[in-house]
Amino acid sequence: MSKQYDYVIVGAGVAGALLAWKIKSEKPEKSVLLVDAGDNELDASMREQFVNAFALNVDRSILAPYRGLESNRAVPSPESGGDRKYFVQAGPDIHKSNYLRIVGGSTWAWRGNCPRWVPADFEMESLYHCGKDWPFKYKDIESWFCDAEIELGVSGNHVEQDGLQGAFRSRSYPMGPIAQALGDIVIKKRVDGETVYGKRLTVLATPQARNSREYQGRAACLGNANCIPICPTGAKYDASVHIKKAQSVGVETQWHAVVSRIDLKENGTVNGVYYLDWRQPGTSEQHIEGKMFILAAHAIETPRLWLNSGLDNSRDLVGRFLMDHLSAEVTGYLNQPIYPFRGPQNTSSIFDFRDGEFRSRHAAFNVTVGNDGWGRKLHPFAALEKCVWNEKTGRISKLGKALQYELGGDDVAKAVTRLVRIGYSTEQLPDPNNVVTLADEKDPLGIPRPKISYRLDDYSINGLAQGRLVCAEILEKAGADVDHTPEPSPSYNGAGHPMGTMRMGSSIFDSVVNPYGRSHAHANLYVIGSSTLVTGSTVNPTLLLAALALRTASYLVSHS
Repeated sequence: MSKQYDYVIVGAGVAGALLAWKIKSEKPEKSVLLVDAGDNELDASMREQFVNAFALNVDRSILAPYRGLESNRAVPSPESGGDRKYFVQAGPDIHKSNYLRIVGGSTWAWRGNCPRWVPADFEMESLYHCGKDWPFKYKDIESWFCDAEIELGVSGNHVEQDGLQGAFRSRSYPMGPIAQALGDIVIKKRVDGETVYGKRLTVLATPQARNSREYQGRAACLGNANCIPICPTGAKYDASVHIKKAQSVGVETQWHAVVSRIDLKENGTVNGVYYLDWRQPGTSEQHIEGKMFILAAHAIETPRLWLNSGLDNSRDLVGRFLMDHLSAEVTGYLNQPIYPFRGPQNTSSIFDFRDGEFRSRHAAFNVTVGNDGWGRKLHPFAALEKCVWNEKTGRISKLGKALQYELGGDDVAKAVTRLVRIGYSTEQLPDPNNVVTLADEKDPLGIPRPKISYRLDDYSINGLAQGRLVCAEILEKAGADVDHTPEPSPSYNGAGHPMGTMRMGSSIFDSVVNPYGRSHAHANLYVIGSSTLVTGSTVNPTLLLAALALRTASYLVSHS
């Protein structure tokens, strides 16, 4: 491209989209280019195609709606549960999380949960002598949390959340909470006020980026139960919202562009980026020149690009401190029908175990009440198959009234209508041995694949074990027949929340970028998104990274 842009942003997920929109809105005279590898459209017809693809696909994974995209062949997204087709897993444990490499990123397929991080999450080293302190505290970004909640459209209960574990709120949510599911209400009546592991339980509405009423031209949630992997109506926020806003104020876009290398000048500043157009195999790299460059390409793709470009890594910090939320669930049958699958997959949480003195010994964990049967442990289709199919005889066992009774009869002890689960996700400490590097193997475009070395430490494993005990006790107090089938230890899933790898900090000796995301080594290069996070907390990082993206945008606007 012959044009030189004022800002070149690599990655059109939630962080890149917010940043592009904010900068161009505040500085309309500046030229802004948003670059992404995806090729999907952002309109209602594209969403309808995704919904139809999911409905017709026997595969019910996060990638099911998006496999038909042409880009998926050239720019693959990692598979669930320990991908070995795209990631090179070096062990000793498996990094099980995935993400979407499409325009709008993983927010197309996220659940939308948006609790704030609590003050202690930013001061782990000072308070609990583990992890690492952030270069700022909760109070320093509280107003940015408020802004992020407005932009993402978070529905929540201000009174419930204000001051929770010290997380004060200076503004209300833009919308009231999503209605809590019947199962949540039943459990709340039975366990609120009960004491488990020294904590007095409270079941609260989960703050989530999903419309409880019409908001910013998008409809209210209609209660579809497949928020993961696709919201059929657009009531749940995804980054297409701010990509379209960015385009409306003049941000230029370059899709189907896989940025392969960053071009440095002799003085160490960035001159431009090279990209490959995957629609034209065999063609040479194309070049984009700019003045300021921002990498918003996620916690695995960002260090991959950095390392492939030969940028500064003199402190050997790039790619290190990879974190995730290790998740698992306890399941059972409630002693009354609760009719799951009516509404979002989660509408309530138990936040009581997110902080406490125990964090000096083992990981904290967040508890979510499921409205999706047994979730990952027993998918709705698998539950139905168990009712219909006899594996021993290889024949259909129930149909008609017998099947109806099995599915929902009030006298059936283990009907599908009584399925209940409580999920829990633990924090993971930043470990320098959990690292993203470049593999010898190449992807379809000839770029080195990400190589992930990953290990679970005792801090997280012990947190998982404690979380299971706590959740089983909660379900039993709620009157459920709990499934105590032994599971291998540690038993965990990835939460789809890769974090770390480009840590922020005040010192060049222990961080890659400063608190605003500016590279310590390259003056006109910034990094935003989950890769800059210092610790992992116990909840979805999207609200925090959105707040940080807005904060960085404001900083860039005021310094240009």
